[in-house]
Amino acid sequence: MPFPRASILRWLPWILILVGLLAFWKWQSVTPPINYITGTIARGTLEDAVTATGVLEAKEYVDIGAQVSGVLKKINVNLGESVKKGDLLAQIDPTVFEARVVEDEATLKNLDAQLDAAEASRKLAEQRLTRNRNLLKSDAVSQDELDRSEAEFSRAESAIEALKAQIDKARGSLSATKANLGFTKIYAPIGGTVVKIQAREGQTLNASQTAPILFKIADLSTMTVQAQVSEADIQRIKPGLSVYFTTLGDPDTRHEGKVRGVEPTPTSTNPPVFYNTLFDVPNDNLSLMPEMTAQVYFPMMTRTNVLMMPLAALDYANKQSRHRAKLVTGKKNKQSSDRVFVLRDEKPVEVEVVLGLKNRVSAEVISGLSEEQEVITGPIDSGKNRPRVMLR
Repeated sequence: MPFPRASILRWLPWILILVGLLAFWKWQSVTPPINYITGTIARGTLEDAVTATGVLEAKEYVDIGAQVSGVLKKINVNLGESVKKGDLLAQIDPTVFEARVVEDEATLKNLDAQLDAAEASRKLAEQRLTRNRNLLKSDAVSQDELDRSEAEFSRAESAIEALKAQIDKARGSLSATKANLGFTKIYAPIGGTVVKIQAREGQTLNASQTAPILFKIADLSTMTVQAQVSEADIQRIKPGLSVYFTTLGDPDTRHEGKVRGVEPTPTSTNPPVFYNTLFDVPNDNLSLMPEMTAQVYFPMMTRTNVLMMPLAALDYANKQSRHRAKLVTGKKNKQSSDRVFVLRDEKPVEVEVVLGLKNRVSAEVISGLSEEQEVITGPIDSGKNRPRVMLR
């Protein structure tokens, strides 16, 4: 007997719900495939190096200040301009110093004239003294007259000595005033590039306490790198050690040098402590500029033409091994050898490897893997909205 249509319609919603629940349970029970990030085994050069961040500065530079106070009348150079030793950089208004030179010269002339008069007086006193000594022999003058003549002669000599001392002082004052007049013209003490100008025309300079810095000239043909090396690695750095660096603007160009020395005083006292390591590099094309940031490498050991694998593959395998050990024993697994995962038929297979030199990125493969083989460095999360692709 066929079921009534009303009965079928009444149970239809429940049937549809049951079918949906069965389909959802089946979909949930299917394990989504795991996709992996892989790295390729390849030959290359592996380097174990101490890395540091450094700052570039010119090996030879000088800060140029003003030795006299006054108004900065003229600046003769521009920022970035090349100058030679002895070139005129700037001039301070010389009016006051010229007037002082004229005044000191007049004072010196006046003292010279007084000296001439004093020498004439001494000559007269000397003549009187000689005459009175002769007259005293014939009792033509008294002893008192002779004593007065001797006193006048002594006073004349003392006056000459005092004037000579004043003249020496005036000459020193005149020399200092002329020197100050010369200091109103500021010359380049070395050849190089004007890398900093810290003054403006018309500015009043006060050199009474500290010399104001006006310019900085640097010889950019040779640059010095100050690399800040951590206290954990500084014991490995020795003078003469090869070193190279790259800049942020040109990471593909290596600039090489030799360690010149390590400053014994740390750059800071707060841990971690860093020490400045100095080395020089030529800068013939002037591509290196002061204050540039340098990524510095101190090679400790280098292997060429060796098989290399990403170090991330070893980290991934260790994590998987520790995870399995915890599931089985609840304790960490202590491995006696290195193991990594490789892809075979799109499935991960664990293999034992022997590794050699390591750095922060790669490891040397001595045995267990072959060139162009793929090692797993990590999984790709298969989210609902993420593409299921295999990265090689």
